[in-house]
Amino acid sequence: MTWWQRLFRRKRLERELEKELQFHVQESTAKLMERGENAEEARRQAVIKLGGVEQAKESIRDVHEIPIVEPFLRDVIFGLRVFRKAPAFAAIAVLALALGIGFSSTVFSIFYNGVLHPFPYRDAERLTVIGVVDTAHDSERFREMYHLNEVAAFRTEARTFEDVVAYSGWDTVIQHGHVPEPVHVCVTTPNIMQFSGVAPLLGRGITEQDAQPGAAPVALLGYRFWKEMYGSDKSVVGATMTVNNQRRTIIGVMPPRFVLYGADFYMPIRWDRPEPANYREANDKNDPYYFFATGLIKPKVSRQTAGADLQVIAQQLAKVYPKDYPEHFQMTARPLNEVIVDDFKQTVLLLVGAVLLLLLISSSNVASLLLTHHSARSREIALRTALGASRGRLVRQLLAESVVLGAAGCVLGCILAYLGLEVIRQVPGVSVPGEADMSLNVPVLLFAVLLSLITTVMFGLSPALLAVKKDPRSNLQTSGVNAGGASQRGVRIRGGLVIGQVALSMVLLVFAGLMVRSFLAIYNHNTGISTSGLLFAHVHFPAHSHESAESKRTFFDELLPRISALPGVTGAAVSFGVPFMSEGGTEDVTIPGKPHEKPWRTALDAVSETYFSTVGIALLRGRLLSAEDIAGGRRVAVVNSMLAKTYFGGEDPLGRQIKFNVFDQIPEFPHDAYYEIVGVVADVEGFNFEHKVRTMAYIPYTFTGIEDRTILVRAISNPMRLANPIREMTKDVDSSVIVQRADTLQSQLEYYVFQKPKFRLISFGTCAGIGLALALIGLFGLMSYSVTLQTHELGVRMALGAEPRNILKLVLRRGLGMVGAGILTGLVVSFFSVQVVKSQLWGVSAFDPWTLLLAPAALLVAAFLACYLPARRATRVDPIIALRYE
Repeated sequence: MTWWQRLFRRKRLERELEKELQFHVQESTAKLMERGENAEEARRQAVIKLGGVEQAKESIRDVHEIPIVEPFLRDVIFGLRVFRKAPAFAAIAVLALALGIGFSSTVFSIFYNGVLHPFPYRDAERLTVIGVVDTAHDSERFREMYHLNEVAAFRTEARTFEDVVAYSGWDTVIQHGHVPEPVHVCVTTPNIMQFSGVAPLLGRGITEQDAQPGAAPVALLGYRFWKEMYGSDKSVVGATMTVNNQRRTIIGVMPPRFVLYGADFYMPIRWDRPEPANYREANDKNDPYYFFATGLIKPKVSRQTAGADLQVIAQQLAKVYPKDYPEHFQMTARPLNEVIVDDFKQTVLLLVGAVLLLLLISSSNVASLLLTHHSARSREIALRTALGASRGRLVRQLLAESVVLGAAGCVLGCILAYLGLEVIRQVPGVSVPGEADMSLNVPVLLFAVLLSLITTVMFGLSPALLAVKKDPRSNLQTSGVNAGGASQRGVRIRGGLVIGQVALSMVLLVFAGLMVRSFLAIYNHNTGISTSGLLFAHVHFPAHSHESAESKRTFFDELLPRISALPGVTGAAVSFGVPFMSEGGTEDVTIPGKPHEKPWRTALDAVSETYFSTVGIALLRGRLLSAEDIAGGRRVAVVNSMLAKTYFGGEDPLGRQIKFNVFDQIPEFPHDAYYEIVGVVADVEGFNFEHKVRTMAYIPYTFTGIEDRTILVRAISNPMRLANPIREMTKDVDSSVIVQRADTLQSQLEYYVFQKPKFRLISFGTCAGIGLALALIGLFGLMSYSVTLQTHELGVRMALGAEPRNILKLVLRRGLGMVGAGILTGLVVSFFSVQVVKSQLWGVSAFDPWTLLLAPAALLVAAFLACYLPARRATRVDPIIALRYE
């Protein structure tokens, strides 16, 4: 008989055992009847000889029983029967556990899949981003993009790397049918497939032969692009697509998790391709000027060793590209996931800590419920003890019941975790790499099972031990609910658990309150302009089209009046960048009579004369750019208040000269050009609010004819409705010019600025809300149980003349006393722990007084309601019934 049969064919085996024993009894009965015994006496003696049918069954079961397993299963079955008789208790306990396990598993999945192991690439933990740090400016990162020749040198000369890959890209347009479609293309070195270790979903990947001179042009599609553009058509392999007027053969489709550079498709580039002389030549050839460099570090090689290895190579490269390296620099080798995840890792780690607090609350809530449940079964436990059950046997039974609760909580928690991950995918601010598989996979499920086992054993053992330590005789002599000292001892323990739950909830509420205050500070922050109703769109000019400043001006002089005439439009302008999002800059400026040792870095934008009125930047003194300035490309500039204060001090900047030194490095820009400052405007803060106000200068957009431009449109309402009309108007002016990436500035703020604070607010707020609810459930349960225990006492008080309000005060005093102790403990813990969330806050102190006042007040109000209902019930106790309660 196998263990499998013993466990899963029990009924069949029991029937067979019954038949076998009956057969033995019948055989013995027949033999005795042959000797002359009557049937009844013969059967009686046969049963006696066997030792009793049921006794024989027990003996056989004991011989064949699987140790531990079968007794445990019997305990589990008994536990299910117990919980069937107390469905409310079981439902609340399972829900409390499920909330803790589900939320913990969701956060663990984000941390494990999105932070620790996000990439599907080969040896992803060894992938390294190569960077340059300017050590003269407090270890500021200088750059992480290189000439292809530099990456080739890293690959061939670095002894600490197995391989290095280079990739870059740009936005372009392809012809899909008769409709031009904006796409994001990635150009990569031909070793990308071997480097990543990811096989194509369809077709083949890029090979070294694809990058050889004279090789047929090819393209490798990304999964999302293949799905959206080609409708998941598997016959696409072998078809052609036109990219930059060149037909390329589609050789394959990559799987969903291969999203390198977030590209729509990938094209190979030769390691030894001729290096473009400048940006202009690179743009003309649709060939990247700079590339990202990612290396696969050798096993057991430290990042510091790899950085030192790269430093030797870079010292030589700095002589070839002196403008691309600062005077004092240090090469770095940072893990890829650290670079991509960046500060989101800190958010997740803090969230893990918050979830552990929530798990403690839910587990202690279950312990409190079990303590009440075991107290209500005190007569049953006492009777079992009197009949000979050992304390170990009783503890085992009660622990088995806890395991049943834990298993149910684990299953429901996994369901909640699955739903939570589905919601997380839709929540902005989850800054995990696109390659991350945010699903309920095996590690997450194992984590949930282990978590449920640990919490079940840890918080189910103490109530079980307390239950079996009670005096059986006193329990048999009382009702089992009002069992004197034993029950009061249970109340004290439950009181301690409730105080702990309130304290932990207080900590979570303080954290959540700080996140709310931080989000409101960011959301309501005055950046210097109004983002409401402001639309921007990128205008892409084909190669060798509108290359002169005069041609660009003529184009926009015809386009802007048409846009301004649209219904609801209050202004339209042209610029190089988008306000506080994508302005360019210069590493240094020169101001006659203002010598300086360190570079004066200044943000820079080239705009039309309508820019300031459209965006909403106020003039402080002097004048704005005029139509004549734009038409003639005059060398005049408007600066912001911060530049005037920083570089001119108390002097008047109007009429002074300023030179943007970066222009001297670009062939198509004016060299040795000084611009006269004609006006000072209000400051506009940086897009990510980290750099606060930057020094800023604005010059006419007609100072050069190269590069694309951006249209800015101010509308009274719903600016996105203008996107299609603007595209049509642009096509009417010049059908070769394409409007790309039309969006509102407000939506960009939502995505790039507000999404992380919003994620922190939602996640910590949810955690605090669940923790508060569980703590209030525990408090309500304790107060209800305490009132039940005090029924006799309350009846006596009311019989002696106590008023209902006196009873109400008596019960409330006890409940609010525990709440007060929990709040005080929580505030003390919060005071010493809020510094850990300081890095996640903006515009608010970690010791924000409003948070430290409102969080306890909110908790106190909620706790008062949880205490009031049991207290109100206590005032309605009938003295006659209460005196007969025992």
